[in-house]
Amino acid sequence: MKWQPAFVHPVSHVPLTREADSFKDAQTGDVFPVKNGIPIFVPESLQEHMDGERKGLENTLKTLLRKSPLLYRFLIFMISPVCFTGLSAKRFLKRLGPDTTGLNVGSGVHKFGPNILNIDIFYYEGVDVVANGEQLPFADNSVDAVVCESLLEHVPKPKVIVDEMFRVLKKGGQMYIVIPFVYPFHACPNDFYRWSKTGLNEMLKEGEIVKIGVRAGASSALMGQLTTWTAIILSFGLTPLYNFFSIVLPLVFFPVKFLDLLFGWYPTAIHGAGQFYAVVKKQ
Repeated sequence: MKWQPAFVHPVSHVPLTREADSFKDAQTGDVFPVKNGIPIFVPESLQEHMDGERKGLENTLKTLLRKSPLLYRFLIFMISPVCFTGLSAKRFLKRLGPDTTGLNVGSGVHKFGPNILNIDIFYYEGVDVVANGEQLPFADNSVDAVVCESLLEHVPKPKVIVDEMFRVLKKGGQMYIVIPFVYPFHACPNDFYRWSKTGLNEMLKEGEIVKIGVRAGASSALMGQLTTWTAIILSFGLTPLYNFFSIVLPLVFFPVKFLDLLFGWYPTAIHGAGQFYAVVKKQ
């Protein structure tokens, strides 16, 4: 049975009242609709803005593939410029136990179980709550765990989202984050930031950092750069050609990333890692 949280106003954090097809703030009169069983906590204007940003060949293709979660996850595993190493979100949650309640912020189509709610600003298959990560509709100190994979580079205010995730975590609760370090530009719908291990420590200093490790090593980073460099050369400065080769070339270079299975565990891999993961506890 899916965990059912008590929702609050995403700005004031006042508890909301459930009505037939919405959640309502009795004090302000603000109403948040429920569509097809999914609570919606973002205004239509923001949804339209985000839909506009998703235009373009790569984003359109990603949106189409996400309609088939199994195929999308398979393609991410095989041909994306990432060979996953280190601790996964699934193993992180398994360590916390089957009764752990939590949020998967910026979830996309990835699902971890009935007690982990999928939160995304877009409605994808498997999303439980449509909400902005900067304004989560959950009470302070209300969840055991938060997962946030490959989201923070795509938002203009990542620290605001980190602070929100800390807010909803119970004291002693844990957060699992994945962020890029050496990784090409990848708009989904946009791309803003990269972090070194030191930068990740700084962003998470509010909590007690349990572990920072390599999630994708230098071989993954190399595949990403080879793909981008070759697309630049072959496109002769033409953006449509660049976009085409950016999609096709991973089919050529993807074997390179699997070298991370041999070398990604080296301590020196932090100097050229494609991605880091972090586990941090709320004090």
